[in-house]
Amino acid sequence: MPTATFFRLPEEKRQRLMEACWAELTRVRFTGGAINRIILAAHIPRGSFYQYFEDKEDLIRFFLGAIRDYFINSLRSVLTEGKGDLFALPQGAFDRFLCREGEPDATLTRLVQILRMNPGFDPHNFLSDCPGGLPDPLWEAVDTRFLREPDREFAEHVFFLCISILAHAVMVTLLDPDQRNLQRKILRKRIEIIRSGCAAEMRQCME
Repeated sequence: MPTATFFRLPEEKRQRLMEACWAELTRVRFTGGAINRIILAAHIPRGSFYQYFEDKEDLIRFFLGAIRDYFINSLRSVLTEGKGDLFALPQGAFDRFLCREGEPDATLTRLVQILRMNPGFDPHNFLSDCPGGLPDPLWEAVDTRFLREPDREFAEHVFFLCISILAHAVMVTLLDPDQRNLQRKILRKRIEIIRSGCAAEMRQCME
């Protein structure tokens, strides 16, 4: 974690360091990121950097934590607007991050670039310390009356499925923006499949 000295810095200086980190980590893999290039771009003396962070890994952990907080807060906002309906999350998030007019969400675009640079970086694990888990702020916003089983374990399974179809629709649309309407339509269909289930009634199967 950053030192108290980092948090006492002016906001502009902290933001400059984060922007330099973005520039470096969307250019090379985590393992190839260089402190020298980051501090040069941020106009920060090398000695000062080590008053803020222990090392490069410490900076990257903080950097990724800030991105995670951004997306968790965004998803929580979508959930709240959707009255806690977890099934409405994928389409609500899709519309928020990939608006019909204008550029896609800048943080999302740069995160996707980081994902491409680091193939082993799993977005499911990125959102939660527990792989596939539902982060506490999102769980708190879920209305379990929309779920067949109103417990957290079941909600986590639903969340995993929702995030999976959302991630696919987002990636395809970012690669080809002309796909937006089609991917939104497909996403809506997949949401309904998750909501209603895929299996036919057993009685129907035996007729």
